Amino acid sequence: MVADGVGAREDGVRLLLTVLAGYPLSAAHRCFFYKKDPQIQHAFFVACGIVLYFFNYGFTIYHSLISILFAYVITNFLRGKNEAVWAAHIAFLGHLLVGYWFAETDTYDITWTTPFCIMCLRFIGLVMDVYDGQHYDSLKADQKLTAIRDPPSLLETAAFGLFFTGTLVGPQFSLARFRAFVNGDFLDEQKQVRSSGLMPSLGRFVAGVFYMVINQWGAVWIPDSYFNSEAYFNASFFWRWTWAVIWFRLTMYRYCAAWLLSEGGAILNGIAYNGKDEKGEDKWDGVRDIHISRWEFGHDYNSVVLSFNCGTNTFAKNHIFRRLRWLNSKPLAHLSVLMYLAVWHGYHLGYFLLFIFEFSCMIAQEQLYFLIDRVPGWKEFNQQTWMRPICWLTGKMIISYSMGFAFLTFGLIKTRLWYKPLFSLYGIGYILYFVAWPILFQVLKRKLPLKKSEKVEKKTE
Repeated sequence: MVADGVGAREDGVRLLLTVLAGYPLSAAHRCFFYKKDPQIQHAFFVACGIVLYFFNYGFTIYHSLISILFAYVITNFLRGKNEAVWAAHIAFLGHLLVGYWFAETDTYDITWTTPFCIMCLRFIGLVMDVYDGQHYDSLKADQKLTAIRDPPSLLETAAFGLFFTGTLVGPQFSLARFRAFVNGDFLDEQKQVRSSGLMPSLGRFVAGVFYMVINQWGAVWIPDSYFNSEAYFNASFFWRWTWAVIWFRLTMYRYCAAWLLSEGGAILNGIAYNGKDEKGEDKWDGVRDIHISRWEFGHDYNSVVLSFNCGTNTFAKNHIFRRLRWLNSKPLAHLSVLMYLAVWHGYHLGYFLLFIFEFSCMIAQEQLYFLIDRVPGWKEFNQQTWMRPICWLTGKMIISYSMGFAFLTFGLIKTRLWYKPLFSLYGIGYILYFVAWPILFQVLKRKLPLKKSEKVEKKTE
């Protein structure tokens, strides 16, 4: 009834309501549970999580409950062994991929696999952190921050997986952070929940609602079906590409809204606390998934990566990328991480094309920055006051149009739905990044003058 009244899908409304439930549940935790024994808090989190899951996905909650049991067994009986990491990927990622096979449709799916993909990475990260804890003395400094030397109990594992402001749409966070939160490490000097989080929580809530409204308006204005309509194909090349860019931005606001609303609840209950800034004020970005200003105003691909889906990117960096040092190739490790994330998203060819395209964009950007740094006068020219807005606008247009093109294969999901609009754009993105730029870069690298230091280095190689 509510879904019909607002003109939205029922599964989407259910998910929204459960994300919003994080606010009253966080308030209840602040009022009644935050100083209680950790086991009492864990029981509260588990009970809330089960109710939210059941409200959304009914008896298919058994998928998550089975994974909780697997996570407990692997972390407690295989800790410190290489087999634990393999077992985690089979039990969680393998389970997720089987679920995709049976549950996915032609549209954006909101099924039990939606929260399970969050739980999948959370438990894989947990297994790796417990593995690190058994090899603590040989770890690098960044790994020691999340390493777990004392494996979780079954109740703590369930609470970690079902925590209400993190289990449905994220954010990702480590067991080390979760334990610090439960143990009261994030309370103020008087051992009270920090009141400084109230306004940031409200701010993320308001921003989330704003993005949600814009996304719903955009879904009516530019529905996915438009890209296979005669009106789209009859438009000029410029407008076909521009509509893809506008649609991309409006569609991504769905994710922005979900993450902002979930983060607001996480700030309210306190798990988002992240120490103090240089002014001595409390920071509340500990579980941030979207940096709004950087996402909206960033003008290169680094700003996109650093601003969007931050929890998943942090997982990928800490638990995948940094563990691929044995490849002795940063680009190969980067590509491997992107293929890992493509598999995590599902089987669709469009996912793999998107992440391969992202890799090519990052390589092209590194190559461009290489030229800017090495060619005499280029960097200094760009840093002139009058050039800065031109550089910003140029960069913003490049990443917007590149991502708008690439997102067609991701947002439209099925190959039969995206191949026609993609070909209507003549595969322009692939031509630019796979063919034109690599050739142009090699020409510029050989023809443009290098700084003297670079010429000396080149002669000594």
